[in-house]
Amino acid sequence: MSILTPELKQAIEQAGNTAVRLTDPETHRNYVLVSADVYDRLLQQEERREEEAFLRLAKKNARARLMEDV
Repeated sequence: MSILTPELKQAIEQAGNTAVRLTDPETHRNYVLVSADVYDRLLQQEERREEEAFLRLAKKNARARLMEDV
């Protein structure tokens, strides 16, 4: 685990409840720094969306198979 630099800590404090956007000056890749609890909550929401999408697809396939048998 990395430790926050004083500069990052200051950026987080200034951002308040919003995410901190960072750019790597060498690669120009962008990053978003959020607290661990926000990340965990987002991860759980994404997992729920994936499960719901899987269930919708499974139901759709089951209905299609039932229609084939008719």
